[in-house]
Amino acid sequence: MTEFPHKEPRTEVFASSHTGEQLEQLSGIVGKQPYVSDGPWISATGLELLQTAAEAGKLGRFGIAGKSAELAPLVDAGLLTSKGALTGQGRLVTSPWKDSLASLRISAQFRGHAAAFQAWLAPEGCLVLAGPSYSQFLAGTPRTGFHQLDFLALDHLYPAIAAWTGIAPAWSLAAAPLAVDPQVLQARFTSEAVPVPAGADAPLANMWRQPWFIWQLVLEPSSGPPLTYVNAGEAGHYHLGRDDAGAHLNVRPSSRLYRDIATAVDRAVHR
Repeated sequence: MTEFPHKEPRTEVFASSHTGEQLEQLSGIVGKQPYVSDGPWISATGLELLQTAAEAGKLGRFGIAGKSAELAPLVDAGLLTSKGALTGQGRLVTSPWKDSLASLRISAQFRGHAAAFQAWLAPEGCLVLAGPSYSQFLAGTPRTGFHQLDFLALDHLYPAIAAWTGIAPAWSLAAAPLAVDPQVLQARFTSEAVPVPAGADAPLANMWRQPWFIWQLVLEPSSGPPLTYVNAGEAGHYHLGRDDAGAHLNVRPSSRLYRDIATAVDRAVHR
């Protein structure tokens, strides 16, 4: 006997209404695949301690005086000894600062709050410093003023970036081309009260009303101009482009966006 589910899957309201098809809700998937790291959360002062130890091999008693709270996460993670000396694991984790093939920085903002994801890529692996992620902002639990340190293999960096920026399956509905005044778009970055631009069609209007996580990827050595995207929740990701006519928001399906990141990073590493 064929088995049937007890209930039908929930539908994505706007996408279903716009297409005239019953489309399964995808917008909850991102919450089930958040950015996760076992690395320590360190403050700006703790980061300075680690950088100094990475350069000199140790901090010394004067370098750690009065900084036990900042030192503790680094000691617990096995990166420094209680006396401020860099451990073997600490040397491995911090080695990309000295021997990087490339580096990347993602600068992001959500409702006026800033965050960043940085990575230094070396043959042995990637040193990552991740601030509050998209999922943490959406859940209202961002840990501001701290970065989570991790060390990843290069092929683990791409899914880490995807999770941190909230790249996930979505019903990506193309909007009709529309040039938006850059000043209006800049105002929308910090306030969701900015009205939908005149001339916007239904997909763009729906995207405009979602919570926005805006992020820009910059790579060194440069493999092209910075890439800027808007994570618009259930509306998916949009690439932000500019020309003489104004700013343009172009839908970017998740699979293509993931390839954009991998291609840009690979070019920087192997140039």
